[in-house]
Amino acid sequence: MRISTALRSGFRLPDRYPIAVLPFYLLATSVGVVARVPLFVGVAIVVAVLSSSGRLGTFAERIQQVDFTAFSSAEPTVPTGLPEALAVVVTPLTVTVFGLAALASLVVGLLVAGGVRAGTLSAVLAAIDGRDPALDGVRGASRLWLPFVAFSLLRGVLFGGLLVVTAVLATALLAFGPMGALAAVLVALAAASLALVVGLLLAFTEQSLVVDGDGLTSALGASVRFPIRRPVDFLFYVLVAAAAFVGNSIVVGTAGLFGVTQAGAVLSILLVSPILDGFKTSLYAERGLGERDDEYGTDRPTRRRRIVARTRDGVGALGRFVLDHPGWNLVSTLVLAGSILAGYAATSGYGIQIGAPGDVAGVFGVFPVDTFVNIAANNWLVAAGSAYGGLALGVPAAASLAFNGLLVGSLAGIFELVPFLALVVPHGIVELPGLVVAGALGLHLGRVGWRAYRGRDDAASVAEALQRAFRVLVGLAVVFVLASFIEAFLTPQIAAFVLGG
Repeated sequence: MRISTALRSGFRLPDRYPIAVLPFYLLATSVGVVARVPLFVGVAIVVAVLSSSGRLGTFAERIQQVDFTAFSSAEPTVPTGLPEALAVVVTPLTVTVFGLAALASLVVGLLVAGGVRAGTLSAVLAAIDGRDPALDGVRGASRLWLPFVAFSLLRGVLFGGLLVVTAVLATALLAFGPMGALAAVLVALAAASLALVVGLLLAFTEQSLVVDGDGLTSALGASVRFPIRRPVDFLFYVLVAAAAFVGNSIVVGTAGLFGVTQAGAVLSILLVSPILDGFKTSLYAERGLGERDDEYGTDRPTRRRRIVARTRDGVGALGRFVLDHPGWNLVSTLVLAGSILAGYAATSGYGIQIGAPGDVAGVFGVFPVDTFVNIAANNWLVAAGSAYGGLALGVPAAASLAFNGLLVGSLAGIFELVPFLALVVPHGIVELPGLVVAGALGLHLGRVGWRAYRGRDDAASVAEALQRAFRVLVGLAVVFVLASFIEAFLTPQIAAFVLGG
């Protein structure tokens, strides 16, 4: 197979199958949302214990007495009274609870990430082979999650062990003066080179798992033999992977230079990653995406018309979801509202009252395009993670709603009421309903996940739900762009008018 065929397959994949393939890449944003649930539970247990014992109130009193203004970045020192304040809440019990919660989060995250990755590459292969990507993605996630988890563990042990050994050896060499320091540098370079070689040898393990389907041991062997059996293809893969790494770094770096880091994250998730996966899978499988493998068939509109049509379809899907699922939207609203009230009740009793910033109108700068883009992209990624995380029986979606509500309520409890409302309400009346719908979408997907777990829904039903959710998220992107525009450009001006400054 020509290398150009594999490259074309990679570039065509996100453009030709956005509704069927991209949901799996957004599913990756839900890994952190699901993995945070044990941490939220741990925090809730710790807060309950500290509150019932009176330690939380003592901590609030002592932390207010700490003079943080005396802290200097030039000569960093621990502010007086901070260790005593922290000693109130850092106890053997709280440390144990947090440790267990962190371990549980790590395990959950590893399991979810393995399933998501298995589903993603299964969908990519299905698109290349002309099958239904969404359906094959769901089936692949349920069939191949275990070897993908095992591979992640193996890779973590290999690279983690190499890092630990290198760090220990380099630290020991530093004790021998300048020659030891030079030796430590050489050891670090040798370890980096070894890690690169190992990474390249394992590069096609995931592709072998989905293409060959012979298990992890066979996939590891196939990946290690790939450079020997197909050296030219392997060389081109190395060049393309290096170019993709450099290109992605340029995209992210340029986004950071202009202050729009979250936009770089969105492009990496929805564009760079699918292109590279499509290229690698096509290259390994030795077949490419067909010329007419397209959801439009032969009647293909221009890219601009496709974007407009998909955006319009997303807005329509958003409206239909709100009308068709009033129950989930009501539950989501109650969870968010209840969390806001709980957060307010938790902080308002401590007597902390923070006023508005000095220059309200200029809080984001003169022309805050970067703030606008970052907020819009971040809110959309949060919504996507919450929605797709809801597949885990709805719990992560509810936890994400509760976290956001507690955060808003806690801030309301420590800020003066009028400045807080002036700085939140203008964009909040658009943003908060968007978060509610995202949470409702997650709760709805939780029901889908539960029915699939009980065997009442098949893989086709789950695949269809994932695609419908993607369309709703496209509509929510419009909502968050509007909310972010108001927050960046209008909220400061409205707040300055209300507060008279």
